[in-house]
Amino acid sequence: MKKVIIIISFTMLVYISSFGQGFVSSNKQWNVRLSYFDDYSTEVFKIEGDSTIDTLSYSKIWVSYDSLATWCFQGLLREKSNIVYFLPPDLDEGILYDFNLEVGDSAFVHNIFCGNEPIPIQIIKIDTVDYYGVARKRWQLDDSGAGAEYWVEGIGSMNGPLYTKYSYCIVCPGWELLCYHYEGLLQYIMPGEAECYVGVGIDEHGVGKISVNPNPVKRGELVKIELDFQIKSINVYSSSGKLVKEISSIHENNFKLETGAFSSGVYLIRIETEENQIFPTKIVIE
Repeated sequence: MKKVIIIISFTMLVYISSFGQGFVSSNKQWNVRLSYFDDYSTEVFKIEGDSTIDTLSYSKIWVSYDSLATWCFQGLLREKSNIVYFLPPDLDEGILYDFNLEVGDSAFVHNIFCGNEPIPIQIIKIDTVDYYGVARKRWQLDDSGAGAEYWVEGIGSMNGPLYTKYSYCIVCPGWELLCYHYEGLLQYIMPGEAECYVGVGIDEHGVGKISVNPNPVKRGELVKIELDFQIKSINVYSSSGKLVKEISSIHENNFKLETGAFSSGVYLIRIETEENQIFPTKIVIE
């Protein structure tokens, strides 16, 4: 009987560990809520495909802004000794997560919004949280100048998998992890939410689909915006919330946005349809 108990306990330990350990894995999905004033949309991230650069093996991370209709390449990830490295397009590699940090430790991390600028962090608390019966280690980062943030073992930042300390470099919009799935099973949902897709423009709700390609886009190239509905107007806002371009009287279900006049950075696109529906999304200009 003791042997049976030991075997069962070991099996359960392996099962739980498979959820809790490691970040870079192709069997995960992150749904992230993008909010800008009263407008909401959902971004979905996945890891799929491999790449090798200078003998280093990477995994590719992608995002969909249109309910999985199209996927936009976001960069490369690799994980070694509990440290996750991120290599965005046309930027240097940097540390996205260091899951070895202890309380009081200071470090620098990296995200797509700050370019190659290192972002200082400090760990002020470590505890354990339980999501759907899985105990996960949680790190609380300092809130100096950029707002409080949490990392959770196996899941990453509660801002979203690539949004570590995004508020260090931009004011708005904002991102929050809405749902996290492992092998198709829901392992986390934002408190107070009942669904993994929120806001307008979500195909699962029968509202319609929005497509923005390419994204990220190189400065000077055209970005094609397509929608299931007739587009009335498009407003482009900087990461500080400033309106930088207003385009009206489009009356088409697609539009090509010129980016030559914009600086590199993150921009929120607010699309209004002829039916007065609002579709928010974002573009990254390199």
